[in-house]
Amino acid sequence: MIQKFVPELNDAMNLLLKDLQRSPVCLLSITLLFIAACQTNAHADEPSAVVQKRCIDICQQLQSATVRIRCGSDVSSGVLISAEGLVLTVAHGLKPDAATIVIVPGSQAFEAKQVFVDQPADIAILSIDVASSRDSDIRWISFSTDPRCDTGEIVLAAGFPARETDGMTAVIRLGEILAADDSAIKTTCTLTSGDSGGPLVNSRGQLIGLNRQIGKSADSNGHIRISAILRALEQVGSSVKLPQQIRATPSTPLSSKSLLAQPVVMQMTRQATVEIYGTDRHGKFSLRACGTLIDELHVATKFSEIVFCEKLECHMADGSKIIATLSRQDRAMDLAILTMEMPIQHGDIIRAKLAEVRSDVSLIGKVVFAATSPKEISAAGLISRDSHKEPSLPARFGATMQEVGEQVRITELSPNGCAVIAGLKIDDQIMRLNGEPVNSLAAIGSLLQPGQPGDWIWLEIRRGENELRILAQLQHDPSQQFEKTEFLDGRAGDVSQRRSDFRALQHDISINPTACGGPLLDIDGRIIGINIARRARESTLALPIDIVVKFANNEL
Repeated sequence: MIQKFVPELNDAMNLLLKDLQRSPVCLLSITLLFIAACQTNAHADEPSAVVQKRCIDICQQLQSATVRIRCGSDVSSGVLISAEGLVLTVAHGLKPDAATIVIVPGSQAFEAKQVFVDQPADIAILSIDVASSRDSDIRWISFSTDPRCDTGEIVLAAGFPARETDGMTAVIRLGEILAADDSAIKTTCTLTSGDSGGPLVNSRGQLIGLNRQIGKSADSNGHIRISAILRALEQVGSSVKLPQQIRATPSTPLSSKSLLAQPVVMQMTRQATVEIYGTDRHGKFSLRACGTLIDELHVATKFSEIVFCEKLECHMADGSKIIATLSRQDRAMDLAILTMEMPIQHGDIIRAKLAEVRSDVSLIGKVVFAATSPKEISAAGLISRDSHKEPSLPARFGATMQEVGEQVRITELSPNGCAVIAGLKIDDQIMRLNGEPVNSLAAIGSLLQPGQPGDWIWLEIRRGENELRILAQLQHDPSQQFEKTEFLDGRAGDVSQRRSDFRALQHDISINPTACGGPLLDIDGRIIGINIARRARESTLALPIDIVVKFANNEL
């Protein structure tokens, strides 16, 4: 969901005020407009500090209680529901003839006993010996005793994406309840392969369901309701002794209105976000990316989105347009710094807001918003990891080459590969890559090796008697597109071409790749990062803002 927010009303009110001198009738329009603005912003059920603290507490609880389950070749998630080591999960992630391994926070693995499995109800209970755990911070989550499950209530879902390796912390998804009946809950929490069996908790941190169905869209994610699980245990006369349920806490539920962006977030979005337009080598003028102003002259953005543009122009929220040039870039971070031809007036405000951000404070559990344009901002999301290392992926050039003396020539091209898309042909001689001379296969291999899928490379080639300069984008391994998790990511919307090998914040806001480069803001309107890659359906990566500023100031 994208919020087209109230600052747009400021423009309309300014126009109406100008017209007031000509038409007193406009006074009524202004009054109605003001009322509409007030209604739009009268949404805070709780102060932002209270909402933020509760989300941090629940996130910590979830990451301490959510476990990963391996059974044969299947990977799923589960949740600890007792101090004695009972784990609740779904049955479809288990096999009766395979060893079941439960990996708790801290990476310790336990061989689990399947004490109850009900395939028709799709629920299972495992038992592990937590007394032997090395980690004293393992927690368990109690069931909710509140029979209500109100539409619009904030919920959090946790799980372990199947594509990731063991030992990582659980990924938390922030969402709201869309519908519920006696057996199931539908939410906006984006699920992916590997999340099945993970916990769904309400805004008081109590277990209300298990992840079960991965939705193609944001409004079709399904969870088994805890009340249905308890009924299934009663119906089969299970001898499993579940912990006594804890009475509901007195804190009030949080509705989705509690997490609408406050005016301070909207104002900073408007001040700090730019749209970057560029003219490519064919003279085509099109939107390439978002950008984040970091002072009165400089804009940070995603390098791979603007690398082939010959002319760059930054469009501001007030309609002004400023020509910019690329002044610094870092391929490893996929980060570019643009310098504008003239300064903006509110650069000191942006610098002051950036100065409020502390790099020594954990951001896990922080409520965040992603600016998708100078006038639009996303629904709220949550940071699950604040120093996440997204693994590198193999990049494919899509050509077979042969070394002849001190020349490297193309002998074969892969269909639809990087080299073909760039216009390379068989027998082309590669002379330079990114400005470095190429005189052997080893040389070109060492130059290509650090590249990630989505990176752009400059090739200087000789074709017959002509020398050409060609820009090419490295591609993903075609076989990865057929893996289950990558397939699911593609069904959930576009992901960034360059989306690997980052040290970054990880949050769950779904943005279009063209919104990368825009600011990531906390609940108080501070810019804490710039979105650098849409990694997967449940994962967007952002570079911490202190790293961005240090790079812009030539301090890295």
